[in-house]
Amino acid sequence: MSIKKPKPVIEYRNYYLPSSFPVLLLTGDNWKISDVKSEHLHFHNCLEVGICHSRSGILEFCNAMTMPFSEGDVTCIPRNIPHTTYSAPCTKSRWSYLFFDPRQLFRDMLPPDFSYSMIYDDVHKYLIPAGLSRRIPLLADAAVEELSAEEPDRMLAKSYLFALYMEIIRFQNPEMHNIQSENTPPPGKIHHVSAIIQ
Repeated sequence: MSIKKPKPVIEYRNYYLPSSFPVLLLTGDNWKISDVKSEHLHFHNCLEVGICHSRSGILEFCNAMTMPFSEGDVTCIPRNIPHTTYSAPCTKSRWSYLFFDPRQLFRDMLPPDFSYSMIYDDVHKYLIPAGLSRRIPLLADAAVEELSAEEPDRMLAKSYLFALYMEIIRFQNPEMHNIQSENTPPPGKIHHVSAIIQ
């Protein structure tokens, strides 16, 4: 008689995102991931974009599905996806995390019928290995740098996050056509993004 493994405990983490600017940045030398695997998975109320700055480890999802990560990788985990992260033995990987709600943050930039759905049937799309995309890590780093400033320029940070989000969707859906909308901000408001990805 086989013994059934107990179902993992799944925790909900609610991150407060101000309605005026629904973005949260967690960064700095204190944001290091332990090598001790948590017995619990967790999920968020918003999109999580993570940037691995150093070391390596494992990203784990439901059904014990795992993916290795290493320095330079970017993760993009939609809301309501249970997961956990732990570093390689005897190490602590350092990360920056961007949490934001695309529906709220970009509601004045995308057409009303825009589908905000991200990939839910292939968790491998949640990890973007270093070197696989040139723009995604540049845009993620630019957003972290701007939001880390003493007085961040919210319009500039929003532009970086918008371009980052579009690049992530295109990474997950390579066949996706370009989004054109009268609600998309004029080129003058996103010229900083163009400069960074050229």
